[in-house]
Amino acid sequence: MNVSVGNQGQTGTQSFSGEQLRAALDKVLRSDEFKGSARMRSFLSYVVTETLEGRSDEIRAKTIAMDVYGYDADELLKREGVVRVDAGRVRRKLQAYYESKGAADELVISLPVGSYAPQFLSGSDRSRQSLRVRQRVTLVVISLSILVAGILTGVLIGRSLQSVAPKTGKTAIYDVSPARVEAMNLSNAGRDLIFPVTDLARLQPALLIFQTAIERDPLFYGGYAGASQVETMFAIMKSGSPSSNEFLRAADKNSAYALEMAPDAAWSLSARAWFEFGVGNYESAVGLSQRAVDLAPDDSHVAEFDALISLYTSDFDRVLSQSVRYRALAQNGGGLVFDNALGAAQFHTGDYAAAIRTFDKTISRGGPFGPISAAYLMAAHWRNGEQAEAQRLARVFSDTWPSFPLEKLKARVFVDPQPVQELISAMIAAGWSGPAKP
Repeated sequence: MNVSVGNQGQTGTQSFSGEQLRAALDKVLRSDEFKGSARMRSFLSYVVTETLEGRSDEIRAKTIAMDVYGYDADELLKREGVVRVDAGRVRRKLQAYYESKGAADELVISLPVGSYAPQFLSGSDRSRQSLRVRQRVTLVVISLSILVAGILTGVLIGRSLQSVAPKTGKTAIYDVSPARVEAMNLSNAGRDLIFPVTDLARLQPALLIFQTAIERDPLFYGGYAGASQVETMFAIMKSGSPSSNEFLRAADKNSAYALEMAPDAAWSLSARAWFEFGVGNYESAVGLSQRAVDLAPDDSHVAEFDALISLYTSDFDRVLSQSVRYRALAQNGGGLVFDNALGAAQFHTGDYAAAIRTFDKTISRGGPFGPISAAYLMAAHWRNGEQAEAQRLARVFSDTWPSFPLEKLKARVFVDPQPVQELISAMIAAGWSGPAKP
């Protein structure tokens, strides 16, 4: 494929091949100006690729906001400003590159002020000078336009507010590339497989789905955020094994990439919060998680990880205070994490009867009866004076999950060892003898 572009130093056009343009793009992306900024690299890659595919007329702030940063249709109005700021950063980085190591490049990638569609120029000195002059003139014109618009704003603002509602629902889907839609759908499917996590076999398909989402659309942050959450979970579950650190390194990379691509997306913040928790940066984890919840209070997936972080940092009051909200969110998906976190918080605050009711209710609704819920039920019944039921559950636990490393796992996730000691001592009193020796 050849792309004809205006040669700013001459009349007429000059044709560049797709191979030439991709080579020029790759050279820019590997430059010092861009290689440390995944977000700017994604921005530039997207606009150049769309132009090569013949869709330059369709590149707008909202398509970049959705295709590059993964914003929902409802977020477009308040997020387009982010796109404009990033476009300015890309322009400055391009200018810095072509005025330094790229000074001798034969092909120049330009992002003109006032446009998100790139131009490809001959690398002659005359072309570069013309490019800088044109950009300065365009900037003056835009500045004057902004000034005039500001004067008129007071008169027109009432009517304008009636016409700026973002497109939502099915109408907005046509502004998203098929690859983005597939990546979004895969990422949402992967979310549903993360919990419960006591069976590592469940986590592997989830990670595979997120990795497939990344392959389908490397510019969508959700695949990286989900992969990081699963990798951190693997690292926690495999604590002490050589692979644990490998998973943490992968989680670090993927969560950082998601956060750079979409720094104000709740899922990016939640994924980074879970990684920070996994490596022991608890204060950072709590802060990031609460920011994620504030940004997306109705996102049950974000709330699930926030509940776990609150529980494991022994903020039991926060878990208990969110019980009504958890029940409302559970109606739209999830629920198992909420119930387990709530039941555990009730146990650790001494409300053993409430803990029993919470776990029993979860199981009766079809929730899994796994080693975590069985452990808390056993301990709660013992502390509540119901020794026979506690002893029965101790036998069930030993018969069903004889090798499950409960104490090791709980010691790994709880910041304060006291809650773990309370749980284990009650289980031992009920007759649990610990995991079977290999």
